[in-house]
Amino acid sequence: MQHDAAAWLIDITLALRVFGPDVIRGCRRLLTAGVRIGITQLTSGRTPARTPEPQREAS
Repeated sequence: MQHDAAAWLIDITLALRVFGPDVIRGCRRLLTAGVRIGITQLTSGRTPARTPEPQREAS
């Protein structure tokens, strides 16, 4: 039983060492893209919708 646990632990640490940097890099890219999208939406220059002026009746 000890041997199986040790082998499992080695497999997990090896997978983290191999794929960890790629996962971190991917997360950073996703966060950067999210920030860019957020900034773009905030600075898109949309003007607030105007309420229609009441129509004046000719007297």
